[in-house]
Amino acid sequence: MLYRVFFVFLGLFTLPRAGFAQDEAMELKLRWQPGQFYLQETDTDTTTMLTALGQKHDQQLRMRQTTSIKVTQNDAGEQLARVSIDSLKGELLQDGLLNPFDSAKMEDALPVLQKAVGGTAGRAFTLVYDERGAFRDVRDISSMVQGGPTPDLNSIADAKQVALLYRRSMEMGLPKIPVRSGDKWVSDEVIPFAEAGDVKVELHAKLDGVVDRGGRRHAQISFEGSMKTQPDMGTKRSVKVAANSKVSGQVFFDLERQTITLSVLLGMVNLEVNGKMLPVRQQVTLRLAAMKRSR
Repeated sequence: MLYRVFFVFLGLFTLPRAGFAQDEAMELKLRWQPGQFYLQETDTDTTTMLTALGQKHDQQLRMRQTTSIKVTQNDAGEQLARVSIDSLKGELLQDGLLNPFDSAKMEDALPVLQKAVGGTAGRAFTLVYDERGAFRDVRDISSMVQGGPTPDLNSIADAKQVALLYRRSMEMGLPKIPVRSGDKWVSDEVIPFAEAGDVKVELHAKLDGVVDRGGRRHAQISFEGSMKTQPDMGTKRSVKVAANSKVSGQVFFDLERQTITLSVLLGMVNLEVNGKMLPVRQQVTLRLAAMKRSR
């Protein structure tokens, strides 16, 4: 489910920290710190409006994903962020019935849930960065690859795509150059999705300022934008992201620890499914639940 997330802020009381130079240029670049352990909790609430297709009920999926990241450094100076999906818990409201699930006992879940999320917990991969913090590669994806001794090539490609989409989701809205309070920038990139093809995501972001959150200085960023499937000559897709799909959100970046402690995003996505429009609303809230020295 990690790669299907379309990452809005519902409300957090924050105050500017007195004495901080608001016009100071800041580099807001995500950096995994060697020797550190990160624990993330991601709450996803997805409403698929099936009534738009003539069905009796909409479908709602609520899910919490727990992800751990352990960071080490090898002899070559590379920083290795080992990302592990530890657990998934939630509930599916379908046809008026509430169906809970837990990755620890997926045999008790509906078959459709077993198929959709049953194999997600326990997957892991490693993101590799150089000594300057620049991303280099994805490694150690065996837990996500099917085929045993003879790995399936499509499975390998899908596994790498999951890892790359996780990395991009963590960096969504962050500027590529140092910025000051009030600065605005545009992020424009194409992200491949298995079902919908290459999706262009264009974000208009702004550094709202520096605030105190939990006793730490945070850069507060807000953004809004659009997404749509790019033309793919010669390929007919049953699912496309329509041009009127929108995304917005807010991010809090810890200036000292160089990581995101809160990201709340809302996607209003219109999927074109076999020529019919299917609206999907998704809210995703990512929190840094813990950060400590790893053992």
